Amino acid sequence: MVSDNEALRLRRLVFYAADIDKINVALLAFVKKANAQSTLLIDQEGHMVARQGFQQNHDSSALAALVAGSFASTREVARLLGEKEFRVLFHQGSGQSIHITLLGERTLQVAVFASTIKPGMIHVLCKELAVQLEVMLADAAKRAPEQAQQTLGAGFSEAMKDQLDSLFGNL
Repeated sequence: MVSDNEALRLRRLVFYAADIDKINVALLAFVKKANAQSTLLIDQEGHMVARQGFQQNHDSSALAALVAGSFASTREVARLLGEKEFRVLFHQGSGQSIHITLLGERTLQVAVFASTIKPGMIHVLCKELAVQLEVMLADAAKRAPEQAQQTLGAGFSEAMKDQLDSLFGNL
């Protein structure tokens, strides 16, 4: 039997530099197009995957954790109402608003924007971003661990030692 911690570890996606680069390009394009203050990609436990934009006087890590908690409690509200889950949440304030989208089963995209921006426009742009991000997340999820790990050739250590010896002499 697998422990809860082990099950969580097995479900967690692993991202590599190339994945994060692609995600950051999509997030930055969204921030510019939507005129959003920032956008975050987090897992459901509140861990930051990527972030673009700028939030003055805001702790992005705290925001990520609180949004994840809010989403988890709202999931229970959905179940009480007979829904599996709510895939989109929207919180509107007098100065700032947040749009949260569930991507797949375990990742959240969070857009922070001024309340002067029309929520309908943000919703449409978040849907477009969700389509792009879901493709990237699906690619990361189906990547076999062996495929993700690049190993060095069998003779790498010896070749590196020889190269260092030729540069610096036998140390």
